[in-house]
Amino acid sequence: MAPDVSAIFVHYGSLDHTERAVRQLASFPAPTRELIVIDNASEHPFPADRYPHIRTLRLTENHGYGYACNRGAELANGRALFILNNDLEFPADPLPALLHELVETPNCGAVGPVLRFPDGRFQLSWGDHPTLYTEFHERRRQLESRNGGGDALERRKAASRHARTVDWITGACMLLPRAAWEAAGGFDEAYFFYFEDADLCRRLQRMGYVVRYRTDAEVVHYGGRSDPLADPNIVVSYRREQLRYYSRYNSALSFFLLKRYLLRKFTRLQSNGTLPPALAAQVRDTVRNFSRVRERESFQASYGKKS
Repeated sequence: MAPDVSAIFVHYGSLDHTERAVRQLASFPAPTRELIVIDNASEHPFPADRYPHIRTLRLTENHGYGYACNRGAELANGRALFILNNDLEFPADPLPALLHELVETPNCGAVGPVLRFPDGRFQLSWGDHPTLYTEFHERRRQLESRNGGGDALERRKAASRHARTVDWITGACMLLPRAAWEAAGGFDEAYFFYFEDADLCRRLQRMGYVVRYRTDAEVVHYGGRSDPLADPNIVVSYRREQLRYYSRYNSALSFFLLKRYLLRKFTRLQSNGTLPPALAAQVRDTVRNFSRVRERESFQASYGKKS
């Protein structure tokens, strides 16, 4: 019989994180699950020989988070897919509550648990569809989260005390019925890193599924604490994928205003010394050269019939 769940870990970075996470999830007695590790061309390869009960695939190149998750889904046999970062800890098994959501809500396309930092603090893990307005407030909540708190973060914490239908949940930890995953076509591999989760949730909703946030399952996530300007690759990838998402789902005016804002922002970050000139120039070139028309044509060709 097919397992209830295929848990798909994307290994990149800390080997200690990945090994701890897979051992913890494997230690829970039920429901039945298979474990899959996709080694995303990590500098420290996952030692598959030490874990013969885990299906492992090592990729020779890093083509992004969504690409790696999709390769894991192709190997999976489970009736539900549990998409997971490697930097997670499981104080208790989150799967019974998450699987129950799929039973309670037959049109559930994805469900996510409460995420917490290792010190127990609340972590942002769901939100509204990205727009200029909602991203402004999400950015404020992220800053308050890194700086120790604030009014905007407190309001989101209050809203997160109850299970709810949301616009998107983070791809760091999400459970999806296989049927919903296959109907949507999985993650869009055009996204390298960032916005692939919001995009998948948006496409699921366009097909009639709902996205749920569940409060009786909690997972510890080590991510979400770093300065987004610290890694040059992330700086460029984030803005490219932001423009991709806006091209697909937001108005031409929103896309134009986002471009104007980003060009001014990265000019300012260069002039005040926050970013090196070469990196700031690379981001501005990415912004200037991103074509909304081409992206919308590509999106329609790929998903027009599905969404």
